[in-house]
Amino acid sequence: MTAEPRRWPLDPIAVALGLGFGLAVSKQPVLAMAAVIGIAFGLLVVDRPARMVPVLFLAILFDKLGASGVKLADFPVTASKLSVVGLLGVWGLHVILSRARPARWHPVLGGLGVFAASTAFTLTLTGQLGEGKFTLFGLLMMMVLVGLVFAILAEEDLAPLYRSIGCVLAGIFLLSLKAAGAEGEAARATGTMGDPNEWATMVFVVTPFVLGGLTDEDHWVARPLRMALVGLAPLSVLASGSRAALIVLVLVTPGVLYLMRRRRGELGLVAGAGALVAPFVLDFSKGMERFQSLWLRLQGESTVTGDNSLDERTELFHQGLQLFLDNLLFGSGPGTFGAATGFVSETGRLRPAHNSYLEVAAEQGLLGLLCAGFFLATVGVTLWRGWRGALRPRDRNRVAGVAIGLAAVATMAATLGLITFSMAYLVLGFGLAVVHQATRGG
Repeated sequence: MTAEPRRWPLDPIAVALGLGFGLAVSKQPVLAMAAVIGIAFGLLVVDRPARMVPVLFLAILFDKLGASGVKLADFPVTASKLSVVGLLGVWGLHVILSRARPARWHPVLGGLGVFAASTAFTLTLTGQLGEGKFTLFGLLMMMVLVGLVFAILAEEDLAPLYRSIGCVLAGIFLLSLKAAGAEGEAARATGTMGDPNEWATMVFVVTPFVLGGLTDEDHWVARPLRMALVGLAPLSVLASGSRAALIVLVLVTPGVLYLMRRRRGELGLVAGAGALVAPFVLDFSKGMERFQSLWLRLQGESTVTGDNSLDERTELFHQGLQLFLDNLLFGSGPGTFGAATGFVSETGRLRPAHNSYLEVAAEQGLLGLLCAGFFLATVGVTLWRGWRGALRPRDRNRVAGVAIGLAAVATMAATLGLITFSMAYLVLGFGLAVVHQATRGG
């Protein structure tokens, strides 16, 4: 007869942890509770790293507000950077514990790598490390972000993530409309970005992406979320007062209607409610002044008061084009647009290109344009093949939502510097997982 092994009446590890926690609470109760919450969250996300993707979405959404004031080698430490590093650590630990596949390759990552390589080459050739390092390391970080999100979500159930992100987005849209009724430029909604044009871009990239995932959902929260996003997103764009965003809104609307084609009743309710609410949350007179100024400029007419923004962008375009022609093959060097053109605004500061394509052309020449075009082509081909090869209508709508959002960003990039716009790359990484599942029936 085998003797039973002697058992301790109490687990020594549990006792040690209990004593340690009790001591910590007696000394620093707030820090102790924060540690418990942190450990619990860590255990949850290590078990399912996909749970941290909405946290990453929030960090990027509030990136402009998340600056810590700390710099590392001249790079500001922000919430989005910390979240990417944190997610990388969580995923690494998950891979060690579960032996999951650590990484996945995709042609889009290759295209982004080619663009980053051309940036590094022109940076080395022109010797502009001081300014150009921000563009180069930004692209490398975006490559890590896309690859990481793709690897984590490739085999995950995406429906809960769509709902979580949709809930956050609807709440942020409501808050963004609080600027209505202010005077002058303060009347323009800037959301969490601090800039009305970047905020409109954020709305464009995320709204179709989320609607693509929600349009076939029968979950009880899906219907109110769809209606909230369809109603609040246009109001947020109009409240931004961005003229470029108005044009993109017209272009994006058919795509959103396509996504919502089986939800016509919801569209009707939203349209009716929007017509009633819009006059109370939007300053149409201020918006019409801005759009009329743009319309007169497109017709070759000049306004009585002038338009500093349009004047500045027109001059920047001319100077950027000349800079490109003067440095046709390799450009003036990444990050040098402002200094190379020498254009100084009324505030006395050098100005960026306000045009991503012009920025690449002027700073990296034909080489940069070809490599950036190759990257965009790989994204376009991937989404097209994903849409064509989708095995179910749900998957096709998901791919279409990603494609519409990224196409809107590509259009807005003609008026803004969006080369390292983090939210677009997060949606791209999510989109690679969507295409992966769509063509495999996941």
